[in-house]
Amino acid sequence: MKLRRSMNIQRWKGIVWLGSLAVGGCLVFFVFDFLRNKQQLSEEVSDEELASVLDAVKKPPVEKADVVDYSSIQRVFHDLDWTGKPPPAPTQSAGPQGPTIAPKVAVSSLLKVLAIKVDTSHPEKSLAYVKFIDPKLAVHTDKEDPLLRPEERLFEPYQDVRVEAITADGVVFAFDDAAREKETVPTLSAMRSDLGIVMVGPQGPTLPRPTKRIGEAAADFEPWRPDQLTQLRKNEWQIGTGTLAELDRDYSRILSRDISYSPYKNPRTGATEGLKINKVTPDSIPAKAGLSEGEILKSINGHKVTSVNDAIAFVKANASSTDTWTAVFEKQGREFTRTYRSPPR
Repeated sequence: MKLRRSMNIQRWKGIVWLGSLAVGGCLVFFVFDFLRNKQQLSEEVSDEELASVLDAVKKPPVEKADVVDYSSIQRVFHDLDWTGKPPPAPTQSAGPQGPTIAPKVAVSSLLKVLAIKVDTSHPEKSLAYVKFIDPKLAVHTDKEDPLLRPEERLFEPYQDVRVEAITADGVVFAFDDAAREKETVPTLSAMRSDLGIVMVGPQGPTLPRPTKRIGEAAADFEPWRPDQLTQLRKNEWQIGTGTLAELDRDYSRILSRDISYSPYKNPRTGATEGLKINKVTPDSIPAKAGLSEGEILKSINGHKVTSVNDAIAFVKANASSTDTWTAVFEKQGREFTRTYRSPPR
């Protein structure tokens, strides 16, 4: 077995040596041939010889392509009609044609004036916000309602109508036909002078004076005093007389039974910045006042809350002079306020 393996190795060595000799011989031959023909290879080829070689090359046949010359397209589609003949010359109508006459219709049937801005110091800067109701005009304003200014004209076919002025009474339209009377189109809110019209003067916008629609209460009118705590709107409550009496009488038991709290310290500074509500009993006064678990009471009427006793002392000290209490809360990093109103005196 060892003898056979040794013979195989010797055989492969011989094959490798023979291959190396063959490669080396080829390399020596190419180097020798290059050196022998070096002088001939360095000579320049004349232009005549290059031209003769190029002329001897057989040119391939030209392949047909689907590309059409543009002049042919121009002649077929523009200069001639589909029959291959020149198109007929346009016929001229007999007699002169006069200008297009715009139809005479009321401007109020063409558009609606939604709102206007009247500039009394610079009338040319007044604006009218209109909505076209005529289909021929509406096609010009597909997405937005147009703004009209003084001296602007309507679109065709009503180009003879122009805006002469924009006043508090509405938009005044004039016509190219001098015999036609001017037309004023009022705003949709003409019945309400405080809507749809903005007056601008030298001192800026002139705010309309609202019409007083609610009369003053009679001298003997009794103010509203509910008995129980009543929510007026979001985050606003009216404290009832019965609720206030219960708080004055038994606030210590309410604080120990209906609500659980602890001082809240800022994790970054370690300073006490409020009271954290840990638990609220359902249907209790704190629950009816909107308090919930996880909220932090931070201040009352701007007074920072650091303890329950401090908050109670502040409220008692200002109860005779304050009717509205604004409490600032924080929950999950978001601050919000709640307002509580004391019963009217």
